[in-house]
Amino acid sequence: METQIEETCKLYYDDFEPFCQWKEHETLEIHLQEFKKQHLRILVEKPGAGVVTITGERPLDGTRRSRFRKQIKIPRNCKTEEIRAMLGGGVLQIRLPKQTSAFPAKPGSTESNTTSSSMPSSYLLDIQSSSSRPEVNTKLALQVAGVLAVMVASGAYAYRHCGHAW
Repeated sequence: METQIEETCKLYYDDFEPFCQWKEHETLEIHLQEFKKQHLRILVEKPGAGVVTITGERPLDGTRRSRFRKQIKIPRNCKTEEIRAMLGGGVLQIRLPKQTSAFPAKPGSTESNTTSSSMPSSYLLDIQSSSSRPEVNTKLALQVAGVLAVMVASGAYAYRHCGHAW
């Protein structure tokens, strides 16, 4: 009877990467169809660290759940205390309001006080770690190690079979 209880309590997770896009200079839209407010958690981790973590988990059936984890790097000129989120129509909007410049641009200057219509992709981090610091992506590290091993082996072969004269 214990094994039956254990099997019914075992949960399986379908991890996914939600579609995200920047809108209106300072609003990130994350498309989360079928997620409700109670399925989501938004945390500004150590305001000095500059990261917002968004996690979500919702049931699919009795033992399966759908989940995601997204971290966003907060721009330096963001008013951290005014970060807001709103869920509606299957889209989570996270507003990262920017501080306004105290000094307007000089007349005739090519500088501008406005930001571009989309933020650089470096503001989106794909971090699957549970800690607040970024972890090394194991798959990428293995791929790099494999490429390096092939390069070293090729160099050793060329050195040994082609001689020292170049």
